[in-house]
Amino acid sequence: MMRKISVLLSLLLATSVMAWSSSTNRRDALQKIVATATTLTQAQPAVAYTPDSDPLRESLYLMSRVQEATVQQERFVNKATDQNLLKSKMKLTLRLVEKNYRLLDQITFASEYVTPASAVVDATTAGYESAEALQNAIDYVKSDLKSGPFEKGQKEYLISNLQECRERLFDFMDYMPQEKLQEARKRVEKENVDNREEFDDEIDANAGVYNPVVLPWKNR
Repeated sequence: MMRKISVLLSLLLATSVMAWSSSTNRRDALQKIVATATTLTQAQPAVAYTPDSDPLRESLYLMSRVQEATVQQERFVNKATDQNLLKSKMKLTLRLVEKNYRLLDQITFASEYVTPASAVVDATTAGYESAEALQNAIDYVKSDLKSGPFEKGQKEYLISNLQECRERLFDFMDYMPQEKLQEARKRVEKENVDNREEFDDEIDANAGVYNPVVLPWKNR
């Protein structure tokens, strides 16, 4: 089930802005996304999501998914040309990120595993600042994006909060057991490969909707 969620998020988060350049293209792109999402969620019997047997590794996996999502969102912001279109897109995708990955819950839980224990204040500060930055982006999309061309500073504000979320998560994860963190990241990588191999034939290559980003820890 989580694999299907990650595919759907990739579809929604990584949609090509060029596909939304006119009302006709927007409608066609949306129909393709909906059709693909329906295929992904209905092609197989529903199976309850089974989390990692290790609770900390599961939490690190979800935080890693948040980092991936910030890269996808940042790319979309960079390419967007209209406030309303960006708002429509980001309201949905950020809601999915917030609901499925529950960043603040992960920070609170994982804080119990900070190493060394003397660094718990620094670690939790980084974690909560990461969650705050993500919430800032969510709130801005809901309340401050209107319609028409972007005003000065709007894109920069969103991008800075997405980057802050991602980077402060890196800072928090520095205090986590590194073996479990690497295992969590490998799970993300494997699922992404499996998703592409399993669903490539079901996704229209011309729709411009499935364009995975480079995972952020690959650039560090």
